[in-house]
Amino acid sequence: MASHFARWTLVQTKAQVHRLPLKLVELSTSLTERRRRRYLAARTLLAEMMLRIYGIPQLPEIAISSSGRPYFANPALPDFSISYAGNMVGVLIAEEGCRAGLDMEIVRAHSRQTLEQHLQTFSSGEKAWINAQNDASEACAQIWTIRQSILKMTGEGSSGFDALRLHPASGRLRSSTLADIQAICDVEALMVWSCALSPGTDRLHLWEYDGNEEWTSLQSINAYSLNMGSRALRLTSLPAEKQHYYS
Repeated sequence: MASHFARWTLVQTKAQVHRLPLKLVELSTSLTERRRRRYLAARTLLAEMMLRIYGIPQLPEIAISSSGRPYFANPALPDFSISYAGNMVGVLIAEEGCRAGLDMEIVRAHSRQTLEQHLQTFSSGEKAWINAQNDASEACAQIWTIRQSILKMTGEGSSGFDALRLHPASGRLRSSTLADIQAICDVEALMVWSCALSPGTDRLHLWEYDGNEEWTSLQSINAYSLNMGSRALRLTSLPAEKQHYYS
C-alpha cells in the first residue's frame, strides 16, 4: 500500500477555498490572520489531495478528537495528518486502514537553549546516537521530528512523550501505545520531515503543490529499501519479545 505526503510553500496570494465547505471557511474567521491563512491552506491542500487520489471534489466533513487531532468524520475515509513549518504546510494521507502522523521542522530554527531542553527529554540511546553524528544539532532536530510525528499518529501529543523510545542506531522504536509503527524521516536543505505510518505502508509518495492545482512529483520512497539516502532514517517497532529488553 502507498501513502502520500504533499507540501505547499505559501506565497502572498490567498488560498483558493472553492473545495472547502462554507461552514469551515466561516469558522476560520475567528482566527488571527496568520493562523487563518495557514488553516485554510492546509485544508485546501488536503482537499486537493482527496480530489487527486480519490476523486472527491469537496473536502469531506472533519471532526476533532478530544486530544485536538483532526480526522474525517466518515470512518471509511483515510487517516491524515497536518503539519506546519515556516511558510510551508504539509499533509500526509495514509492508505485505507492505516494511521498517519506528520511533523516538519525548519533546519536550525530552534535556539541552542531549545535544543538543550529537547536533549534533556531524550533517552540515553537517543542521546548516544545524536552525539555520534557529524551534526549534533541536525540530529537532535531529526529525533525531535520523528517523535512528534509518532505522537501525532497515536493522538497522544506531549502526554505520550515518556511512552516512546527511539533506537536509531538499530533502526528500531518502542511505543507502549501502539505495537506496530514505522517512521520515515529525511533531512533536506531547509527542512527535516518525518512521516509515521502503519507497517502495512510499503511506499511513500512525495508531492509539491503550487496552489494553482499543479503538482510536482518529488520522489517515491520504498519503505523497505536498504538505501534511502545518507541523511534518511527508517525506524520500525521492536518485535514483541524484545520490548522488555529495551524498556
